Amino acid sequence: MFSPKKEWFIITSGAAPVYKEANFNSPCFTEAIYGESCQILDHYENWIQIKCEDNYKGWVNSFYGHKSSNKNNPTHKVVFPNKMRHFDSKFPFGAKVNDSIEGTIPIIEKIGFEQIIPIAKNLLGTPYKWGGKTSLGIDCSGLVQSVLKACGLDIPRDSYQQQEFFVDDEISMNQTGRGDLHFFGTEESITHVGMVVEGNTFIHTQGYVKEESLDAHSTMANMTLIEKRIATCSIAEVLLA
Repeated sequence: MFSPKKEWFIITSGAAPVYKEANFNSPCFTEAIYGESCQILDHYENWIQIKCEDNYKGWVNSFYGHKSSNKNNPTHKVVFPNKMRHFDSKFPFGAKVNDSIEGTIPIIEKIGFEQIIPIAKNLLGTPYKWGGKTSLGIDCSGLVQSVLKACGLDIPRDSYQQQEFFVDDEISMNQTGRGDLHFFGTEESITHVGMVVEGNTFIHTQGYVKEESLDAHSTMANMTLIEKRIATCSIAEVLLA
């Protein structure tokens, strides 16, 4: 059976906003990152419908990259900040590049999962951005997805999807380990996610990437999220699978 050859849209901007529809007034719900190879699904004027590497589908304007008959084949990925503790705006956290530049590691290199929290802490202070996935701006589920991806674990994009992904790994608060995930919202809808640092402290994005606590007696307590915690899930079983 004949199968049409796939075409790719290679992202050449630090981060390319992906829209629900082919216009700038449409909701923007995620990003494609520098060096990412997105499968081309359709065209409309100067808009391209793509499927991102995490399988998210949407529309991106053509000026954020270029078409190619082949996937990009980068050698390195940006994981760490530079010596000034900053990420480059052209090559933000998560970017895939073809050279070894400051802050990158070889794509084939495996980072130990003990690095999950140190990597997340490098993003402290990054401003909140709806749909963001990089050091240019990031949302809660983008933070979790991007940090875990840097350590070799691919998980879904949105917080409710992430909770479904880990649904069989729910644990109690006193069982948490570094990198485990807290999910918040209502019984009907998961709307927020954060990553355990240790004990009751966690990293999440609310206004900006910050470290707070689910201990009501802590000076770092986030009382609103304490009341909205729905579940806590371990990432250990998925890592070992």
